[in-house]
Amino acid sequence: MNTIDLNADIVPGKGAAGFHLGAHLTQIRSIFARVMRWDSARLTLREAVAQCDGWLQASVAASSNGERSGHTFYYRRGAVELHFNAHGTLATIAVFKGYTGVLFGKIRVGDELANVTDFCDLFFDEDEDMHYPTGSALPGLGFGAEFEPLARSPSQRIFGIYIFSQPAAA
Repeated sequence: MNTIDLNADIVPGKGAAGFHLGAHLTQIRSIFARVMRWDSARLTLREAVAQCDGWLQASVAASSNGERSGHTFYYRRGAVELHFNAHGTLATIAVFKGYTGVLFGKIRVGDELANVTDFCDLFFDEDEDMHYPTGSALPGLGFGAEFEPLARSPSQRIFGIYIFSQPAAA
C-alpha cells in the first residue's frame, strides 16, 4: 500500500491515508521524492504546512523532556501527518481537515466527538489534551477535539484522528 489516499479507511493501531504503521522510511522513500523541507528561519511550521499542497518535511530533534524525535511529513496543507521515529519507523499517522476517509465506516474529521461513543467510551487525558477510547479495546487511537472532557462540552467536533503504534509489552 503506502501511497497517499485521502479517502482510505482509518484503522486503529494499523493505518490510514494508505500507510501502515511500522513501515520503514526506506520502504516508502519514493513517495517523498518531491518533498519540500521546512526552513524555520523563513516560516513557522504552521505557516509552512498551511502553504504546502504537496509534501513538507520537518525534522524533529529530541527534546530534554522526552518528546518525539525523527521526521514528520505533512501532506496537502496538513490533511495528513506522518511521524517517523528516530529509527525511521512510521509510529503515528494523524489526519485532519481535508481528509475524507472514515473510521468505523461512519466517523470523519469534523464530526461530533459524541458520535464515537456509539463504538466505545472515551476519556480525556488532560496531560496530552487528547480523547482516547476507555480501556484497551481500541489501542492505537486518539482524537483531537476541544481540550476538555466530552461531558463538559458534548457538542465538540473532531479536528484530528490519530493512529499510533503501541509500545511492545515488557
